[in-house]
Amino acid sequence: MKKLLLLIPVLALSACGQKSYTYEAFYDIEGTGKAEMTLNVPGGASQSETVDLPVKNRAMLANALGRITLIVKPRSGEATCKLRVEKEKEISNAGKQATCEYEITEDTIN
Repeated sequence: MKKLLLLIPVLALSACGQKSYTYEAFYDIEGTGKAEMTLNVPGGASQSETVDLPVKNRAMLANALGRITLIVKPRSGEATCKLRVEKEKEISNAGKQATCEYEITEDTIN
């Protein structure tokens, strides 16, 4: 019986040490007019929408490891996308179709 009682706290402590696979990310889109935006997030559904530019500091949650992809297609001119995941370096890209991607791995700090 003593061995069983000692094992329960060890199991409880080992469960507390597991890494979370929930990551907070933010994105901005610079430009003018309207753009078609497509966002794919690990652990979530893909979403597409028409947005008025600029878009500032929108947040999302990624609930799994994998690639976050933000694609922006402005109706005219160019746009710039910026993607930030937790404490990682910001990703930025510009063009008639701007794509920002970030791969969330075991090494991504959350």
